[in-house]
Amino acid sequence: MVAYFVDTLPHFLAYFAAAAGLAVAFLAAYVLITPHREFALIGQGNTAAAAQVTGTFLGFAVPVAMVIGHSVSIPDMLMWGAVAAVVQLAVFLVIARLVFRAVSQKIAEDCMASGVFVGGMGLGFGVLQAACMVP
Repeated sequence: MVAYFVDTLPHFLAYFAAAAGLAVAFLAAYVLITPHREFALIGQGNTAAAAQVTGTFLGFAVPVAMVIGHSVSIPDMLMWGAVAAVVQLAVFLVIARLVFRAVSQKIAEDCMASGVFVGGMGLGFGVLQAACMVP
């Protein structure tokens, strides 16, 4: 059992490092496309921004977790992880540009309903895409 652990630990570390890097890149891209500054708002105690970012991040992490379990290599996982990121970015853009144009302002004003809505939509679409990413 110990030998198996020692043999597989480098694979775990490689996948985890790649997934963590992908997550940081996703969060950086996400906060760049949103008009409000989530992390500054969260630092000020804005719960709507916290709900939005948390839900969206979970909507990204769920499909990436599914892909990690089914990928054949780290590059394969990174490519499908990039698809998960693009879907989450698109979800926000559709909501903010087509469905609910004032959502960014409402989140900045700490409207919890808006933060939960955006985060919930991100999580929901993440679960759907996770199901679609399994061969």
